[in-house]
Amino acid sequence: MRQTLLLFFLLPALPALAHDLWLEREATGITLYQGHKYSGHSSHGGAETIPYDAAFVKDALCLDAGGRTQPLALTKLAPWRTATADCAAIRVAASSGYWTKTPWETKNVPRADVAGAIKSWLSEESVKRIDSWRPGADRPLSNGLEITPTLDPLALKPGDKLVVLVTDHGQPSAGVPVAYGGEIRGATGADGRIALRLRQGGMQMIAASVETPLTDGKADVAIRSAILQFELAK
Repeated sequence: MRQTLLLFFLLPALPALAHDLWLEREATGITLYQGHKYSGHSSHGGAETIPYDAAFVKDALCLDAGGRTQPLALTKLAPWRTATADCAAIRVAASSGYWTKTPWETKNVPRADVAGAIKSWLSEESVKRIDSWRPGADRPLSNGLEITPTLDPLALKPGDKLVVLVTDHGQPSAGVPVAYGGEIRGATGADGRIALRLRQGGMQMIAASVETPLTDGKADVAIRSAILQFELAK
């Protein structure tokens, strides 16, 4: 498996992953946004959002107060949101489908639908937000690519170190580049772990991505990204 960093750090020419994915707590519940979390625009706490349709969201999970992982309902409306208030953590998986780059443009279609294809990929993304530390928060919620803190990140402060575990198919994943604060901080070790020093208060976003070859004829590779999101006191 060839493992790569999230596209918005390494491959800006590929727009399928050139955006952040984040979960925002609002008066009506928690909402999934896509766009640029720290763009300087003010529509959502300084973020610039990009619309998506309901089919973009593939799965949503809640870690409840008892440490059980429960599915959350998917809706026919976008943006996706849940009014559930008792989730210690929420993970949402999404996909914008197949993308193909040509010398002239990049289109949201499989490789076979475009003449002169240079590169094609399947984009799959996920984000996990932690709001409280409950039993089960130190283990993955899914079998997909996921970043999990090994201790309560909400109890930390700027300057502290946090060890996170990257898993894929339920197993620790070695050699995965991890980004924090817009920069590569290193790669996971043989045990799938990496230590990161938290630099500032406020919303934290830790990202990783893996790239794997595809043989379905629709794309050259699948690029799967994961984000861990939590907030530190300032």
